[in-house]
Amino acid sequence: MRLIPHPFRRQTLASFDYQWRELPTGDALLSDDWFRSNLDRILADELLALEGEWFRGKRVLDAGAGAGRWTVGLLRLGCDVLAVDASAHALERVRENVDEHCTPDEARRLEMLEVDLLDPPSVLAERPFDLVFSFGVLHHTGDTARALQNVARLVGPDGVLFLYLYGRASLTGLDRAVVGVERVALAPLPYRLKTRVLSLLYRRADPHAVFDLLSPTINTRHTFAEVERQLHTLGFPTVEQTIPHSELFVRALRDGASVRPYLRHLTTAPYWFERYA
Repeated sequence: MRLIPHPFRRQTLASFDYQWRELPTGDALLSDDWFRSNLDRILADELLALEGEWFRGKRVLDAGAGAGRWTVGLLRLGCDVLAVDASAHALERVRENVDEHCTPDEARRLEMLEVDLLDPPSVLAERPFDLVFSFGVLHHTGDTARALQNVARLVGPDGVLFLYLYGRASLTGLDRAVVGVERVALAPLPYRLKTRVLSLLYRRADPHAVFDLLSPTINTRHTFAEVERQLHTLGFPTVEQTIPHSELFVRALRDGASVRPYLRHLTTAPYWFERYA
């Protein structure tokens, strides 16, 4: 049974549905030649800090796949990927991008399913994953702790969980308040009008990134300490930030015995996202 979302959650889901349908290009997306060329390296070396051979044949859940930029990279690394998202339009983009940027053999290793991460279907729990990957999604659900619990239980007994979450330290309290006011003020606008308004207000910025920041009304921020505590209670004794940053790039291991031989030294700056600062 699907949850009935409160107004902000309904708006956030609709905003992302529009975004993936109408704003498919931008920095650090598959339309970006540099990002697309470096995608596999970013995933293995920077985000997960795992040797490339670890990924071959692994069962992976891309939890909140968006347009599939990370799905493409995971398929290229040799994974079998189930891409899930609450947006049907996002999943359409996933298929288009996989067909365009992957080989036929890689594309055959893709499955897709429309899923609400606050109410995932029980069928997912029947197939534990070697890697659950969730980039920039859980903080948009309206209940990050519950969404995290839901995805964490899908990680197999010797599996890996990766999360990217907005960090509380990335914005001052005043900045968070200003951005929050902007989001609420923009929320009533039709999405096409909102896109035009944002393009006028932020002429030099990437339209996709600006829309992503200011259109969804649910954008919660968290500290590493609180995420680490929850992951420990969920059965992940090893939790660390693969990239030291005010935003949260978090890798968590269950037992980790089979993973440890593939752990890489953490990379140092400059990081991939700094190219777009």
